[in-house]
Amino acid sequence: MHSSEFPARRKADWRQGWILVFSGFLPVMAIIALAPTLPTLLAHFHDVPNAKLMVPLLITAPSACIALFAPAAGVIADRFGRRRLLLWAMAFYGGGGLMPFLIDNFWAVVAGRVVIGIGEAGVLTVVNTLLADYFEEQERHRWLMIQGVVGSVLGTVTIASSGFLAAQGWQYPFLVYAVAIPILLASLAFLFEPESRSKRNAAAGSAPAQSTPFPYMAALVVCGVTVILSTIYYVQVINFSLLLKELGVGDPKSIGLSMAIPSIGVPIGAVLFKFTTRFGSGTQIFLVFLGYAIGLGGIGMAPDYKVALAFAFVQQLANGLIVPALIAWAQSKFSFEHRGRGMGWWASSFFVAQFLSPAVVNLMRGAVGNLQGAFVAFGVIAAVCALLACLLRWRAPASPSSVAL
Repeated sequence: MHSSEFPARRKADWRQGWILVFSGFLPVMAIIALAPTLPTLLAHFHDVPNAKLMVPLLITAPSACIALFAPAAGVIADRFGRRRLLLWAMAFYGGGGLMPFLIDNFWAVVAGRVVIGIGEAGVLTVVNTLLADYFEEQERHRWLMIQGVVGSVLGTVTIASSGFLAAQGWQYPFLVYAVAIPILLASLAFLFEPESRSKRNAAAGSAPAQSTPFPYMAALVVCGVTVILSTIYYVQVINFSLLLKELGVGDPKSIGLSMAIPSIGVPIGAVLFKFTTRFGSGTQIFLVFLGYAIGLGGIGMAPDYKVALAFAFVQQLANGLIVPALIAWAQSKFSFEHRGRGMGWWASSFFVAQFLSPAVVNLMRGAVGNLQGAFVAFGVIAAVCALLACLLRWRAPASPSSVAL
């Protein structure tokens, strides 16, 4: 039978690409959308027992759900299909996100945050899986760059919008999660279930490829590097405002402005990712560690806040490079049949670090005496990791199945 008698494999285009770009922002938005509204939420739920502990957990609860449920989402994606899981995950995201707007009850808000977190785990896992399923390497890297640039712009818009909505009332910031509805409708219309090469070969009459075992060693290396890098990533993200206060930047408005200036480096870092893809993921991960070594070390040794801001820009360049570089590296380590599970492990590892980082920073600050000293210590750790990444890249041959960087 002639091969032309078989239907052509459906090819993804700009429609699927942009849907995945906007879908990939949903997990980030779930966290940052409520960050400016914390004072408003604290004021409204002041009578909740341990309010100062419980209310901030509303912001971080979805991240905990990603860490817990992303590996399971990956297994479901590999076994039952990507598209269906993504659609259900978006429905969970929208429903959980809007629940607090409709019900004025603290525990209903908690329930909504858990539901949105479960949805996030599915969205993040499947979006990163579909990017690799739909697009070949060079095109995939271009979409990852676009995702990084667009994400930084949308992040700024989301924070500004949620601040404006919080002024209308505590429930109004939750309206931003309604953006999941048009993305869900677009996904229903344009996303399709990707076809594995083994199924394609079977349809064409070729011998099906043998099922391979899950590459646990590669997954452990990916997860280990991700936890280390993302723990260092959150050092500046979480603690920079406190460090600026130590350096004499007093009022919240000045702190906010000072933090916004270096953040210009994030979209530039995303573009840098695309320009460095030809050198391989190992080189990009080395550059991220190097950026953190220079940025964190410089911030820690800065005599005043102006010098700290200059080094923070270098740190933010690395922040713009880290996520697309880690995703591209993780995608390259898993075949189609294991990709969902692998990306679930990766997502879990990245968000576990959000909880590890504050505790690790506090331990380090206690050991060295102050926050600036802790920044220097993490800069040294990043420099050692950069050296190790360089040595691993130099010694090991590049191979998709290799556990090397």
